[in-house]
Amino acid sequence: MSKIMEEFPLLMEYQKKYGKRGSETASLWLLRKRTINIACMVVSKVKKMNFENFTLALYFRCDDKEMRQFLKTYEMQMEEAAINPEKFVANLHGFFISNCQYLEENHLYRGFYDFCKLLEQQRRVKIAQGHKEIFDAYLSLLMQQGCYFSRNHIEDSVIGIAANGELIFQKNLHPYSDMAIYDLEKHHKDILYGRKPLTEEFLYKLYKPYGYEVRSVADVERLESTVKVYDNNNFALVPYINERTKEIVIQKEYQHYMPEFPRQWKRTSFYKEKLLKRKYMLPVTGITADFINAGFIRKIIFIEIVYNDEMILLYKVITKGNGELSGYYQTKSQTFYSIYEHTNRHKWHEALENFILENYMILTCDYEIDRKKNFAIKQADHLETEFYFPYQPLVKYTYKSKGKSSSSSTATLCKYSKKEYQEEVRNRSGYIRTLPKGQKASMDAIQYATQLGLSLPDGKTFVRAHEFHVYTKIQAKM
Repeated sequence: MSKIMEEFPLLMEYQKKYGKRGSETASLWLLRKRTINIACMVVSKVKKMNFENFTLALYFRCDDKEMRQFLKTYEMQMEEAAINPEKFVANLHGFFISNCQYLEENHLYRGFYDFCKLLEQQRRVKIAQGHKEIFDAYLSLLMQQGCYFSRNHIEDSVIGIAANGELIFQKNLHPYSDMAIYDLEKHHKDILYGRKPLTEEFLYKLYKPYGYEVRSVADVERLESTVKVYDNNNFALVPYINERTKEIVIQKEYQHYMPEFPRQWKRTSFYKEKLLKRKYMLPVTGITADFINAGFIRKIIFIEIVYNDEMILLYKVITKGNGELSGYYQTKSQTFYSIYEHTNRHKWHEALENFILENYMILTCDYEIDRKKNFAIKQADHLETEFYFPYQPLVKYTYKSKGKSSSSSTATLCKYSKKEYQEEVRNRSGYIRTLPKGQKASMDAIQYATQLGLSLPDGKTFVRAHEFHVYTKIQAKM
C-alpha cells in the first residue's frame, strides 16, 4: 500500500479518467483497473530519468529475429510512457488486448515467454549498471500482458507451456486481493487530506468481503508482498514448466517469517565447480528430498529440464510453516534464481543457493566427505530413528517409478541411489533423414536447415536436435 499511497494523487486521476466501468465484463474491467495501476507505476519510474539515460537503460543487443520483434513492440510502449504518458495510460489496456489476440491467433506463447526470460536475464546486467527500477517496470509490463491470456477466466494464472504449445493454467491463490484498494477510490479525497484515517475498523470492513483479515496498514503491506512474491515466482518459471515439471509450481504462498537456513558445509563456488562436470542425471520424474535438521526446510523437489541447449535444475522448497518457494539453477551460466534475488534479503538468497547446490552435487557428482564430517549431509533410510550431530542435516532421496504405465495412480516411491540406477536425458543431434518416396520436406525443416547452413537434397528432411530419456542400471565392474 505504501507504493500506491506515494502515487495516490496521480493514480486517482488516471483511474477517474480511464477506470470507470462501461459495458465490458467484470473480468475485463478488473484487468483495466490493474493495467492503469501498472501504467501509473511505469510512468512514475520513467519520469525520473532523462530520455538519454532512459534509452541507454533499455538498450541491449539482440540478434534473434523473433525476439527483436517482441523487443520493438514493448520498447515502443515504454517510449510512449516517456514521451506521452497520458496517451500511454489511456491506450495500454487496448494494446494489451489486441496484442494478446495476436499472440493467441499465431500461437506465439513460447516466443512471448522466451522473450520474458530474455528480459529477466538482461535485468541482472541492467541492475549491475544501476537501472533496476526501469527494468523492473519493463518486466511488470510483460507480466501484466501475460494476465490477459486469462482475461475470460480471471481467477486463473499462466504457469507453463504444454508440449503442444498451449498454455497451462492454475487457479490463482489471490485473484481478488486488490479489490479493496479500488473500493478506496470513493474515499480518496478524504484519505488524501487526512479526513478519513486508515483505522483498524475501516480497513477490516474494506478487506473482509474479499476474505482477508486486515486490521492495519502493515497487514495490507504484508498481503501485497505475499501476492507479489507468489506472482513473481510463478512468472519466472513459466518457460520451464510443462506437464512433466508442473510439480515445481508452488501451491501454498510463501510467508514472510524469518527463515532458519541449514548450516554451510562448503563454499558455493566449490559446488558450482563440481556441477560443471556432473556424472549422473536425475530420474525423469525428479527427486524428492525429505529432511530433518535442515532449518526451516522440510522437503525439496528437484527436476532437470533442457532449455535452449542448457540443463536447468528446477527446485521447489516446502518449508515448516513458511509455505513454498520455487526457483532454478542454470548449469551452463551458473545462474541461480530465488525469490530473494536482488532484494534486501540477499544473504538468504546465498544461503538457499548454497544448500540447493550442495544437494544437487550429491545427486549428480562423485564427491568425498573430506572435512567437517559432522556437518556433511547424511543420507538415511529412516529419518525418525537415525542419529545425527547438532548441525548435520539428515536426508532421504526418493523418486517416483511408474513402470510401463503413465498413470500416477500406479507410481511407487523408490529410494534413489545414483550408484545403482541412472535415469539419463540424452540429446540426439540434428540429422538429415531420408523421406518416404513421394514426400517432401516441410518448409519449417527447410528453413531451419538453411539457418544451419545446410542445403537439403530432394527426398531429404532435417530432424531437429531433441532430448529423449533412457533408464539404465549401472553394471557392476567385474
